[in-house]
Amino acid sequence: MEKTSLYAYIKLTGNDDFPIATVTEQLNVQPTETWKVGDAIRPNHPHKWAYTCWKYETKQIETLDSEDVLRPLLNTFQSKVEIINNLKTELHLDVQLELVIIMEEGRTPGLVIYPEFSTFAAAINAFLDIDMYINPFTEQNE
Repeated sequence: MEKTSLYAYIKLTGNDDFPIATVTEQLNVQPTETWKVGDAIRPNHPHKWAYTCWKYETKQIETLDSEDVLRPLLNTFQSKVEIINNLKTELHLDVQLELVIIMEEGRTPGLVIYPEFSTFAAAINAFLDIDMYINPFTEQNE
């Protein structure tokens, strides 16, 4: 039986084609995914990305505690608030913090955003997004 799992990520995005390498160099963090305006969203698919993106994603883990995936983001980026804000200004970027929840069998995780994380999000003026994917229940025969 699968268990509820979570992951989180930070995205720096821009409608213009900004230099992804500059973001990587200044943050001194390797992104887990990047794309440019006009790149195919999926191979052999006609839809194209409308924006450029630098993304860093945590591992998806089985947990019911959002802190388990938000803390690694905080640990990696909390000391980089000034760099993030400078990149936002120089490259005209938006920042998004996202928590992704994949629920199995109705096992709902705790959705607690601790003050330290909310302070970080406010300091970089980030969009906060929570995506929930709720998979169907399987009925047990009794």
